[in-house]
Amino acid sequence: MNTTSNRAIPGPFVDESAQECPDCLVGANAQIDPDVILGYRYPGDSQPTRIGDHAIIRSGSIIYANTTIGHRFQCGHQVLIRGEIVIGDRCVVHHKCTLEGRLKIGNGVKIMAHVYVPSRTTIGDFVFIGPGTTFLNAKHPMREGTVQGATIEEHVCIGGGVTICPGVRIGRGSFIAAGAVVNKDVPPNTLAMGVPARHQPLPPNIPPENLLEQLLPQTDLFGAQQDETWKTENWTPS
Repeated sequence: MNTTSNRAIPGPFVDESAQECPDCLVGANAQIDPDVILGYRYPGDSQPTRIGDHAIIRSGSIIYANTTIGHRFQCGHQVLIRGEIVIGDRCVVHHKCTLEGRLKIGNGVKIMAHVYVPSRTTIGDFVFIGPGTTFLNAKHPMREGTVQGATIEEHVCIGGGVTICPGVRIGRGSFIAAGAVVNKDVPPNTLAMGVPARHQPLPPNIPPENLLEQLLPQTDLFGAQQDETWKTENWTPS
């Protein structure tokens, strides 16, 4: 593995037995490009970065300390994942995404390129987020101190170029059309589209759940990675 670590913060981490441990702990069979920074230190951090088995991390990506990521994680180039984030198994974060700190992301989540997710956002299992989507967490930024991220329930599909406003909850199985501005809660199994988004029941041609075969295999369009092991695993929402 070709990784570096920021050592601007003095002193090592210590584990539960008071033994020194490295800035990052990575599981077996990882593929990590050059110019990746794992365990980036920041004031107030307390735990190393922890990443499960079979990770694929592309060049230019930075993952902060105090972040825990599950097995078969895959990210593109120049991805920024900051501190106090928990990410489940078999998640994909594509090129030039920014995940600010204090997030919770479930299993089998696929985030396409150029997505911005601010702190206090919660994303459930088996969610797809299209490219160029922006989440917000402050209704009146710089005018008040309240921060409230969105909550995305299981099996939500979000199209490209969507804006998700602060504090919004999107219900299970909903489908958000490309370019929508979601400024209020979306009930489960709803199609939301437009600016601002208008709601209607899911039409018969849109299934209420995302296809696991589209979310869970750890594959690489421009690489040799092919993975069918997800078929032998038990996948139910956490």
